Amino acid sequence: MYLFGTIHVGQPDFYPLEPRIMQALEAAPVLALELDPERQGVMQVAVQRHGLLPDGQRFADVLPSALAQRTEAALRQAGLPLAPLQHFRPWMLAITLTVQAYEAAGFQTALAVDNHLAGIMRGRGRPVIELESAEQQLGLLGRLSPSDEQQFLADTVDDLDDAEGNRKLKELVDAWRHADHAALQRALDEMQREDSFADRFALEVLLDGRNPGLADGIARLLKEHDKAVAAVGILHLIGPRGIAALLRQKGLVVEQIY
Repeated sequence: MYLFGTIHVGQPDFYPLEPRIMQALEAAPVLALELDPERQGVMQVAVQRHGLLPDGQRFADVLPSALAQRTEAALRQAGLPLAPLQHFRPWMLAITLTVQAYEAAGFQTALAVDNHLAGIMRGRGRPVIELESAEQQLGLLGRLSPSDEQQFLADTVDDLDDAEGNRKLKELVDAWRHADHAALQRALDEMQREDSFADRFALEVLLDGRNPGLADGIARLLKEHDKAVAAVGILHLIGPRGIAALLRQKGLVVEQIY
């Protein structure tokens, strides 16, 4: 099986991808992703369940006044309409602002590597399967406490103010482009050193917390299919708690190609 690290944004010059992954896709009977990007209806149901405030509340009703004002200013600065976002939970506002910042920096979610891989496989009439579900992923965010949600949003707005988020993203993209394992490890190390809730949550919950389940799904895939391709976010593969290390702990042979 071929295990490929992706990033969830893209640019036109990302493609075509490096020949070895293209050859692996050519031979693959199935592609496994964290989520199938074409299942937007399922994602919308999960957003409705986990990403919206209850009882018609607005974010200005649940945030401290200063944070609500900073959030409104950030949304306006990003060119986002306030009316459709009024009922978003704070974590959903944080994600929305982050995605818009990526777009403003020239990285498009529509050109994400996962989407590109899925399009190739569907064009060949081959299946795309999910290692997780939208319900699982958004449920992790939906379980945040009100205070943690507020801190997550405040950290995100802070990153926008000092362009910290853009720096981290550009460094991650550069590391991915060059298969720079040391730079990817530095990105994880920086998350460990950072004192922000957003970085701790990303590392402990969104990465380390999900890696065992992803590793289990990849191990099952290997039993069911020969020459399958699994593709997950690149930081899931790095470090002693990454998927590669977890697969080795299961007794599987993992060879780093890039």
